Amino acid sequence: MLSQFADLTAAAPRRAALTAGAVVAALALTACGSSGHAADKGKSGDAKADTKADTKADAGAKELPAGQPSPEEQELESDKKKGKFVVTGQKVVMGKPESLQGGSDAKKFAGKTVAFAYLTAKLADADAPMRPPMVTTDIGTLVQGGEPGRPLITIGQLPGTPADCESADYGKAWKKGEERTFCQPFVVPQGKKVTHITYRRGFYKEPLKWVLPK
Repeated sequence: MLSQFADLTAAAPRRAALTAGAVVAALALTACGSSGHAADKGKSGDAKADTKADTKADAGAKELPAGQPSPEEQELESDKKKGKFVVTGQKVVMGKPESLQGGSDAKKFAGKTVAFAYLTAKLADADAPMRPPMVTTDIGTLVQGGEPGRPLITIGQLPGTPADCESADYGKAWKKGEERTFCQPFVVPQGKKVTHITYRRGFYKEPLKWVLPK
């Protein structure tokens, strides 16, 4: 069954084992696929100048084909350790509309379906082993017209979840050179093709974008 909407930032990023057939889902009120956040008004002039320079340098960033690793390493931190990860948007597998039809909130999902976005992350360099950082919260999707998909947080698995869409293991430490696959479900409009997988790179840089095959 599906529960009421909730803010993604207040929801835990882990999906636990299915219990008593209950499925709890929460939609983010803001899209992870957005291009950035408002600048901090309290920053110094030098910091703002650096931000503008970074934005200008990043303006020519190109879209990547699905399966191509990111051209730059993404620095993520966990438990005071920093690791540099190479991330790669891989594919999207479409779910079934009936996955969202159970429970009292079914009407809120009318005209919607589920898309499962796959992204791999490889720990290229770090003081390893390190505790797993949050990766799924930065994954996003875009559908035709540039509309972002909305992340779906579940307890258990939705009906129709692909067999290879496994829950992220945040209890297992990362080793240097290790690669893991993350699978994040998104709610998207029925009848619209998912065109991109995105990965957010902080406040000021445009997210990485992988173009999915037509």
